[in-house]
Amino acid sequence: MRPSFKSIQAIGIACVMAIFLLSGCVEEHYYHHYHHHTRDWYGRHNEEPPAGVNFDVDVR
Repeated sequence: MRPSFKSIQAIGIACVMAIFLLSGCVEEHYYHHYHHHTRDWYGRHNEEPPAGVNFDVDVR
């Protein structure tokens, strides 16, 4: 049986939504979870990390 246009359209919309929801930047998640950016972010923006941020701590 050949899929209808509506089912193909629904699959396409679901794929676009999945890509949008799953493409969240890991760095952005890290920032929102730990309230500061990663070491690489500060290096790219030539900024010093805030006082009290210790990148040597293993955060899991």
